Amino acid sequence: MPNTPDSLDPSPAGESATARPGTHRLALVAAAATAGLGIAAALWTQTGHQPAAGPKAAPRPPATSQVPDPLTTPSAAAPDGAAAADTTAASRTQAVRALTVWGGTNPAGNGIHAVGGNSETGPGGPIGEVLRIPVLGASWAQPVYDGVSDRQLRAGIGHFPTTEQPGQIGNFAVAGHRSGVTDPAFQHIDRIQPGAAITVTTAHRVTYTYTVTRVRTVAPDDVDVIAQVPDQPTATPTTALLTLVTCWPATGHSQRVVVEARLVASKGGTQ
Repeated sequence: MPNTPDSLDPSPAGESATARPGTHRLALVAAAATAGLGIAAALWTQTGHQPAAGPKAAPRPPATSQVPDPLTTPSAAAPDGAAAADTTAASRTQAVRALTVWGGTNPAGNGIHAVGGNSETGPGGPIGEVLRIPVLGASWAQPVYDGVSDRQLRAGIGHFPTTEQPGQIGNFAVAGHRSGVTDPAFQHIDRIQPGAAITVTTAHRVTYTYTVTRVRTVAPDDVDVIAQVPDQPTATPTTALLTLVTCWPATGHSQRVVVEARLVASKGGTQ
């Protein structure tokens, strides 16, 4: 593994797990070049994904799927063949709007019968969550879309569909651009250090708080960073984790910055 840059302060990983039944394999199956964004291409394939469900989490059925890595795969074009529009300049506004809509339609947000707020949609599709990282600024907020094509990544942050939902046992993995768009979500990711807080708020008005445990750089083909237990794709997860992935260096793509965090609290909803 490449050395971590001086601006990042890695700390030891604390996740240990036993071997899990079934097969969980992540493999690199293709490579090419992406014009304009300066990103190499690859395809991450996940087979036999059978995560352990966390408290109040809906079970995820076994599946075999191919998920494009937003930092290494050319985007799927829009239905009309045009490239996805860059709408990142409005991503923070979209995030605030989603929080406002969810808060207004689900004001209580507590109790066993609490329901989610009205759905909210942005340029990247339905907004599943809003991500906030205080060390990136008091007003920093990004919509999280389900999917990691350019449609999502050029509108905010994308959630790898084969990874868990926020708060569930396993790994909730997301990716975002650090350059190449008007307002890159992770432009200042070097400010994130171990101990920093990251919050994820859902339409059900549940806010999950994670604490960063490690920041590191990895090779572009190190796809096991989004495994249920990072770096241990055959292990059984026992903790709810969050992983952020973006490019390194700031204007390049030779490596990946990976921020790992662990769930420490949840508030609202039925929790």
